[in-house]
Amino acid sequence: MGRAKTCWRGRPQDSDGTGLTMLLDAALTAVAFALHWHRTRQHAQQEAAAEQALLHLQTAYAQTAEPVLVDLASRAPGPQTKRRFAHHLQDVVPEHAERILNDPAWDALATVLAEAEAAGHKAATVLGQALHQRALDDARSPARALTWRIRRLGERHVPGPWAQAARAHSARQRPSVPVPPATATTLPPQAAPTRRR
Repeated sequence: MGRAKTCWRGRPQDSDGTGLTMLLDAALTAVAFALHWHRTRQHAQQEAAAEQALLHLQTAYAQTAEPVLVDLASRAPGPQTKRRFAHHLQDVVPEHAERILNDPAWDALATVLAEAEAAGHKAATVLGQALHQRALDDARSPARALTWRIRRLGERHVPGPWAQAARAHSARQRPSVPVPPATATTLPPQAAPTRRR
């Protein structure tokens, strides 16, 4: 539910459909996990229900996502910026870089990386965080999956210079403790469920 709230926060009008698309993307991920969970435990009724929900969500997602991706792709940065982003991909995730660069959603991904940079994030950092949220092995369109992850991360607040200086100072004081990169795009820890269903 926290992901859904993140998608809608600050988007009261969602005129371009991005918020709804990101919400549907998060719902698809959750339902796919539920389907796998029920399948491995041989819960036939729950598996069938999850499969049906997944089909409906995929249809809604396809209808909603396509115009948003076309709009994002139409605003793709220039070739030099895209080459720089491609280099980041090859550094961070060499095993998927070629597949991402040949994905029809590559231009949309380049646009959200450029938007994240314009908001003050480091493209390589936000790309790395998006790549480590979940493996891309089962993604039909890895560039599309990364587009929504980076869009969510890119909308988060970037720490000001004082916060970055404090973080750097703290890192020097405790060199043996790993410190995350100096952006505020690190995901908050997931709360443990309070009860089982």
